Amino acid sequence: MKRLTLRGVARAMAVAMALVGVGCIGFIAMPLPGTLLSREALSSLVLTDRTGQALREVLSREDGRSVGLVGGRIPPLVRAAFIAAEDQRFTWHPGVDPVAVARAARDNVKSGRIVSGASTIAQQLARRLVPRERSWWGKAGEALWALRLTAHLSKDQVLLEYLDRVPLGNSTFGVEAAARRYFGRPAERLSAGQAALLAGMARSPARRDPYRRQDAAMAGMRGVLARMVEEGFLTAEEARLAAETPLDQVPVERVFEVPHLTTALLQRLPELGLDHATRIETTIDPALQAAVEKAMVEELRGLAERRVGEAAAIVLDNATGEVLAYVGSSDFLDEAKGGQNDGVRSLRQPGSALKPFAYGLALSKGFTPSSVLADVEVHLATPGGSYVPKNYDRRVHGPVRLRAALASSYNIPAVRLADALGPEQVLRVLREAGFQSLKETASHYGVGIVLGNGDVTLRELARAYRGLARG
Repeated sequence: MKRLTLRGVARAMAVAMALVGVGCIGFIAMPLPGTLLSREALSSLVLTDRTGQALREVLSREDGRSVGLVGGRIPPLVRAAFIAAEDQRFTWHPGVDPVAVARAARDNVKSGRIVSGASTIAQQLARRLVPRERSWWGKAGEALWALRLTAHLSKDQVLLEYLDRVPLGNSTFGVEAAARRYFGRPAERLSAGQAALLAGMARSPARRDPYRRQDAAMAGMRGVLARMVEEGFLTAEEARLAAETPLDQVPVERVFEVPHLTTALLQRLPELGLDHATRIETTIDPALQAAVEKAMVEELRGLAERRVGEAAAIVLDNATGEVLAYVGSSDFLDEAKGGQNDGVRSLRQPGSALKPFAYGLALSKGFTPSSVLADVEVHLATPGGSYVPKNYDRRVHGPVRLRAALASSYNIPAVRLADALGPEQVLRVLREAGFQSLKETASHYGVGIVLGNGDVTLRELARAYRGLARG
C-alpha cells in the first residue's frame, strides 16, 4: 500500500472542498420548493362581520395568530426598526453577513460553544421555513438556505416573508398581527416607538413581553431607537420624542362575537371549501346584531315569571338571503342554561308556523282567500286512534273564510284542510320549502303536521318564510 504523502492529502482535501463548494453552489442555484413559502400552517383564521370588524379569530396550526402585512406593503418605520435591530447590513450582503460571521466565530471559539449566531434576517427566515437543531451543522444549513433564499427572492420579498412570520410573543406571528394585538392598529399606523418595541421583541419575545415584562420591553425599544439613530433612520430628537411618547398599548382582549354562527361555520369549513381560508367575511350587521341580542335579554327578563328561560333569533334579508343577525342563545358562556346549544339550528316543534305553507298549497289547488272552511269539531281516524283537534281559544267559530282562518291561526280549519289536501302533499310542499329535517313519512306525521308535530329548525323556518316573502 502506498504511503499517503502530504501533497496527496492536500490534493484530496482540495478535491473534497471543491466538491463541497460545487454542491453548495448547486444547492443555492436550485429553484425554491413550491410550498416553501406557504403560510397555511402559520396563518390564523379571522371571521369578520360585513364591516370587516373581527368576530372571532382561530389559532393557526402552530397555535398562533398571524395576519400578513396589508397589501404586502412594508411600512417605512417597520422596515427601519427591524433592519436596525436585526440586520444593519441587510441591503448589501447575500444572505449571510461576513462581518457578523467573523465576529460570531471569534466569540464562539473563545467560549467553546455557540453564544452568537450572527443571524441575518434571511437566516432567521430560513430557520422559520426549514427548522434545524442549534448546532454547527444546523447553522451551516441555515446559512445555505439563507443564500438560496436571497438568490431567488428580492430583498423586499425576503424582508416581507420574515416580517410576516417573525414570532412576537403571546402566540403572535408577524408584525401586522402584533401591531393589532399590542396596539390595536394596523402596522402601517405604528409610531416609531411602537415599531421599535416590536423589533426589540424579535430576539427575545418572552423576555420582552410588554404585558408581563414592561420594563424589559421598554429597554429593548430604547435600544432599537438608538440603533435607528446610528443607521440614520431617525434623528436623535425624533428618537427622544419616540421614547417619551405614550405607546397606547391595548389590554389583552379575546374577540368572540356571534359565537353560535362562527362555531357553526368553523365546523363546516371543509364542506364549504374554506378549510384553507385565512379570512372569512360574514354578512352580519353589527348594529342589528347588538339590537337583537339586547331585545332578547329584555324579552326573557319579562318572561321569567312564565318560566321561559331561553330564546334564539335569526334575521335574514329577504331580497338577498344574507344573514344579518344570528343569536343561538341569550348567553353562549352560560353552561348552566346550556348556552352553547344553538337554538337557530336545534330541532324544535314549530307550532302553527307551518300553517301558511298548507294554505299556500290550497290556494294553488283552486282555493281562494274567500273560500269557506268549517271550524267545527271533527274526529279524525289516525293509527293512534281518534284525533280531535282544538283551537287555541278552546272555541269553534263555525264557517270561516280561508283568509280569516289563516290570520287567526285556527287549528281545526287547518287540520281539515290538510286532511282534504292529503298529508303526503303537505309534507312534499314543506320539504320543497326547505324543511329537510322532516325526514319521517307522511303517515308518521299525519294531518298534525300543520300544527307542528314535526321537528324543524329556526334556520329552516326563516329560509322558508323568505320564500313566502318573495312569492
